[in-house]
This record gives sequence, structure tokens and C-alpha cells, in this order.
Amino acid sequence: MRWFLDMNIPIYFSFEIGDSLEDKTKRFIKNKGDSIFIVCEYIKKQNLSKWIKRYEVILLEFNRIVSNQEKSADTSVLIRNDEILLDKFLLMHKKSNDERKFVLWVNNIFLNLKIRIKLFFEKYVDEIVIPISEIDFNLKSCLFTWLHPNDSDAKTIACAIQEHNKKELKIITADKKDWTEELLDEIHNNVELKKKYPNLPKIQYLQDI
Repeated sequence: MRWFLDMNIPIYFSFEIGDSLEDKTKRFIKNKGDSIFIVCEYIKKQNLSKWIKRYEVILLEFNRIVSNQEKSADTSVLIRNDEILLDKFLLMHKKSNDERKFVLWVNNIFLNLKIRIKLFFEKYVDEIVIPISEIDFNLKSCLFTWLHPNDSDAKTIACAIQEHNKKELKIITADKKDWTEELLDEIHNNVELKKKYPNLPKIQYLQDI
């Protein structure tokens, strides 16, 4: 089986904050057997970098607040889920029996992220597919109509569809909200895209493994 990995797969594999999907991801990845794991170039070269930068801001802001510093980090790049995670860490810090130890724990999680993600790609990813320059604009735009304002998901799913029509694959993701069979079916409501991409990949949700 060729598995097309959504970006949340390397993230859950590399993150260690106690989310239940972290363990599921690690089991899935480590038990790959003869499976082929593929990631699109957009995730590896652009989207993960943006995600890491946002989480560097989370760490800066966390350290600022717990140390009572006045100067705030530029949090304008954070999305709602980032803000929720920051609030979660701050609440956990307040409840911690050893605040200094907790601060060190949070810093170690974030500071080791780049290393763990790099090791994930080196050890487990077999193929990097669909150069960024070859992402089909019309396909991406069709998906974006339904995913607005999530341009990153539109690009990633477009890559999965393009690669699937070269060689069969199955998508794995933890995003049950946006990554749906119904979304993919919208592609075939466009006559030109249906002709160009007659085959649509199946989606497997990490939660259901």
C-alpha cells in the first residue's frame, strides 16, 4: 500500500504533548511493514516550515508570560488552534506542582521538534512527490472553493489526487472535518477535471485505525 501522509501525520509522530493520536500515529508509522509512505513537496518544503515558525512563536509567548516579561511576541501568525494550545500549556503551568520543571518540559518539546521531524523524514518517508511548481492550479482552485480559506489543504489534497492518477495511493489523515470523500467527489462535478483526474483516492482516518 502507498500511503499519502497528510501533514498532521509527521506532526503527531514528532510531537509529545500527550495527545491520544500521537500514540496511534507512532504505531501506524513504526508498523509500516512493506507499505510505502509518501509526502508531497509542498508539505516538506513549505507547509511544515510555516507550522514550525508558528510553534516557535507559541514557545516565545509561553516563556514570556510565565516569566512575566512585558514585550510580547508577534502572535498575529497564530491560528485559533495554536492559541488553544498556548492556553492549554499556560493552564497546565498554573496547575503544575513544579513550575520550573514544567517550563523545561515545554521548552524541550518545542526545541526538539525540528530534530524529530527531520528524523521522521529520513527514517520513514520513502517518496517526495509532486513538485510545488507542478501543483495543478485549476484542481487546487476547485478544492479551495470548498476549503476556503485553507489554501494549504487545497494544495496538499490536489497533490494527493495528482499522484493517485499516476500511481494508486491511499490518503491517511486525522482531519475528519475537511478531508472527506464528499470533498473529493466535487472534483468530478467539474467536467474538465473529471476527464483529467478520473480516479479519486480513498481516505483513511487515523482515528479509525
